[in-house]
Amino acid sequence: MSKINQKSVMSIMLVGIFTLIFMLIIGRFMYIQITGEVQSVDLINFADKFRDSNSELEAERGEIFDKTGMVLAGNKPSYDLYAIVDEEYTGNSSKPLHVEDFQKTAAKLAHIIGLNEARIVEILEGGKFQVEFGRFGSNLTEEKKQEIESLELPGLYFDSGLQRYYPNGSFASHVLGFTEEKVNEETQKEEIVGAYGVEQEYNEQLKGENGYIRFKRDKYGYKLLNAEEQVQQPKDGNDIYLTIDQKIQTFLEDAMTTVDEKYEPEKIIGIVMDPDTGEVLAISNRPSFNPNTRENIQNWYNDAISYPFEPGSTMKIFTLSAAIEEGVYNGSDTYQSGRYRINENYRYISDYNDKGWGVITYDEGVRHSSNVAFAKILWEQLGPEKYLEYLHAFQFDQATGIDLKGEKIGTISYRYPMDQITTAFGQNSTFTPIQIMKAASVLANEGKMVKPFVTSHIKNPNNQEIVFENKTEYVGNPISPDTVEKVKDLLESTVVSEDGTGKKFRLENFSTFGKTGTAQMPNPEGGGYMDGADNLLYSFIGMAPKEDPELMMYVAVQRPKIDYSFYGSDTTSYIYKTVMENSLHYLEVEPDQDAEQTIKSTKLEDLYKQPTKQVVSRLKEQEFKVTVAGNGDQIVDSTPKEGDTVLRNKHIILQTNGEPTMPDVSDWTLREVLSLVELLEIKVDFLGKGFVIKQNIPVGSKLSNDSHLIVELKTKTEQQTDQNEEENSENQDTNQSSDE
Repeated sequence: MSKINQKSVMSIMLVGIFTLIFMLIIGRFMYIQITGEVQSVDLINFADKFRDSNSELEAERGEIFDKTGMVLAGNKPSYDLYAIVDEEYTGNSSKPLHVEDFQKTAAKLAHIIGLNEARIVEILEGGKFQVEFGRFGSNLTEEKKQEIESLELPGLYFDSGLQRYYPNGSFASHVLGFTEEKVNEETQKEEIVGAYGVEQEYNEQLKGENGYIRFKRDKYGYKLLNAEEQVQQPKDGNDIYLTIDQKIQTFLEDAMTTVDEKYEPEKIIGIVMDPDTGEVLAISNRPSFNPNTRENIQNWYNDAISYPFEPGSTMKIFTLSAAIEEGVYNGSDTYQSGRYRINENYRYISDYNDKGWGVITYDEGVRHSSNVAFAKILWEQLGPEKYLEYLHAFQFDQATGIDLKGEKIGTISYRYPMDQITTAFGQNSTFTPIQIMKAASVLANEGKMVKPFVTSHIKNPNNQEIVFENKTEYVGNPISPDTVEKVKDLLESTVVSEDGTGKKFRLENFSTFGKTGTAQMPNPEGGGYMDGADNLLYSFIGMAPKEDPELMMYVAVQRPKIDYSFYGSDTTSYIYKTVMENSLHYLEVEPDQDAEQTIKSTKLEDLYKQPTKQVVSRLKEQEFKVTVAGNGDQIVDSTPKEGDTVLRNKHIILQTNGEPTMPDVSDWTLREVLSLVELLEIKVDFLGKGFVIKQNIPVGSKLSNDSHLIVELKTKTEQQTDQNEEENSENQDTNQSSDE
């Protein structure tokens, strides 16, 4: 075959091969166009999925309120920062929509979000379309967002969300608890869940149900025309209303803080309850924590319900009640105080002063809180088996059932005679404060015990329906009304008598009764008990007024720094008297005894429609701190309100009929700031805790509903540290100048 023919054959073969390949390609395209499938993948569905945008609409977590409707746990906006680095995103826009200058952006952004400048550049350079900045760019405040926006850097954007916040800081923190972000095992998405306290107990009620919005988008994420949008609105979580009263809780928090700072105890526990209903009106512990930051939490337990300990002489209430109920107690009978033992095979029981008071009556023994008296009542009159029946009747062998997670119960140690005897006056066996409160409620309810609770009701904010309402529940009837009256009389004598152990707990304007307790702390190293006045737990449980108790309170202070044991009741009596006296006046309970001093509370009258200068002058004469928010000549509103009974030195904020103006809030507490913004109906955000040191709205500026107040707070300790550092810096500068 000639070379020409060979070339022709090769050309034909090549043309044929290319024609075949071309036909296969055309055929494949026609097949795809007709069937819409590639390797069994439906291209139409695939394209739809690519174009589908499915954004979740976050439900707002339910809020937690106090008894009066004050927000104790709420939600505030938070922002997550991200950056677009793809140049194509800008498209035909007249201004850049992506990050143009990585170095400039990093330099300006670094100090705001607290991330190293070089690391920001590294993140920006490593992105293909969009980048985020980890925890440094997450949960940013409104203030941070505005600060970043003011830089006018292209390519920076924010995703908005909600963050849980607690406006009063450590206020009732062991009750409220806190939330945390966890990955849902089913959806593999992060969600906010309750991790402690009420937040955990009612997480399912609070969390709500997220909604969604679906539409078609282009490759840049923009919504297409005729995008077949579907919207499912979110359902916000239910709101929880507690029995906690913010005023009474504040009295308790402030009193405990005073004792904590002065005596530096290991623990403080305080509970205030309505003994008629079982509503817990205040509950607090030291050490406490701030649920907003959860930094340096020293105590993860709500000691009021989770800390069983040997309570000391407060247990004598129940030994006395049992003996009177059984008819074996005769207060006029006498005994030899000081020391007692059941026979020579057992150790002596001693009164707290070792030598006793000689031969005295049992009623005197109650006033003196004599261990010997109660040892003899248990062993010689009542009997250990009968007393054990009463311990069970008072339900010391079971939890109270309070609606908080983490409740524990103590142990009735009752195997040996010495266990039985010492249990009668509060040693050896252990109980929690809430168990003692529940048992003592018999003295306010004619012998019936009431179950304690902290949740008043639950409301659906979407339709205002009450989905749950708590009710008073009586859970036992261990003693009779006649026994109640006799016990109350004896416990009152411990307070009003000069030889009573509770005389430091007398109230100025109200009759009260109760029982002190001084318990030795077990030695954790070698058994037995620790020595010294600063190794004791001091406690008191009392009620007021006597005839019809409105409030019951338990307070315990463990291992305060004191030199002598008789100073121990200074810690508990200060808290008891401060909280009870102020709370009873706040509740407008009629005083039932002559005051040794003038009542330190006043009813706010004749405020509204009265001349501003006249009202301010009168309030200052009454020893109130007064702030006027406005430039009008008449008062139209205030906090507290006209008609409220308030304590002297209370901060009264007045609103006038003129335009509201911004007062100087320097050195205000966060609670005072929140009262101001609630009165003026403006927005607020805050940083830190303690007292206000900075405000973003200048003093005297006019305010509107769009005003957004931002304050920075610092504790007195932090302020002192800053001042010391500033003085040291100035001294160094002065020294350097002198050297020169």
